[in-house]
Amino acid sequence: MCGKGLRLQVDSITMTRSSKLIILEGPSGSGKSSLAAALQERLLPGVWLNFSMDTLIYTLPPSVLHRCNSANDWSGVDGKAIGAAALRCLRALVECGNNVIFDLCIPSRKYADAFLSDIQDLSAVLIGVRCDWPEIERRTLLRADRSIAEAERSFSHQHSFQSYDLVIDTTAISPDVAATECLASLRHLLAGDAATSS
Repeated sequence: MCGKGLRLQVDSITMTRSSKLIILEGPSGSGKSSLAAALQERLLPGVWLNFSMDTLIYTLPPSVLHRCNSANDWSGVDGKAIGAAALRCLRALVECGNNVIFDLCIPSRKYADAFLSDIQDLSAVLIGVRCDWPEIERRTLLRADRSIAEAERSFSHQHSFQSYDLVIDTTAISPDVAATECLASLRHLLAGDAATSS
């Protein structure tokens, strides 16, 4: 009985709400998470969830997570399984009527193509987040929760989508300024929420 009631409620939400999806793509340390948080505040009173691959990665056992971040040692961690789960979670969040800001790094052209194919029906806004390496290195050292080796690998092996709705360089600007510039450029795509944030 409880299961049937929940199913009916989910179907109702899906049918009556038009959810939105913002994708932030860029290398580790480029400022995606900070930009996502700033966008969430700027888009109020519309509520946007901040979700990423890291959301699931941070459910790893603390000792394993520390090893991954400090030594860039991911042995025993099935990254492909976590990545696949993140995509399923993302789709479920959007299909249930949530507005979502999702950030990710793209490890390969194959992954980029597969990702876009998976979300093609979700009408996502694609934002490329870029940053110069010296600034990424500085940010990584300040964070102390990620190795320079991991950040360097993410930067040097970074792939990208074929096209974006917007590309923003965060090297010399704050997350708040970046969020303001994003919303000013994408107001036509986020009309309902962006209008209320001005």
